[in-house]
Amino acid sequence: MFGIGGRSGVTKLELERDQALVLFELLSRWIDDHPQPTPSADCFQSPAELVVLSQIDEKLKASLSEPFQTDYLEILSAARERLSKEFVVGETLND
Repeated sequence: MFGIGGRSGVTKLELERDQALVLFELLSRWIDDHPQPTPSADCFQSPAELVVLSQIDEKLKASLSEPFQTDYLEILSAARERLSKEFVVGETLND
């Protein structure tokens, strides 16, 4: 669990470990300087959205030990596989 501070206080967000790992990997690909596809600028309405995503990425990086383990790719793959089972066949990201 981590909080994001601000003028309105702190909001707590709880994620399952698998969710945190998959989200961390996604945000890291988008934010870190990798030659990976990222959302286009049209996806965002404000630079503040990128700031928030970057802050969440940093908080996940600070709270997860798995990304620093030698078998991280296997751990991540297993987390993705478990979460993928929750995806409903025929569902799209726009549903």
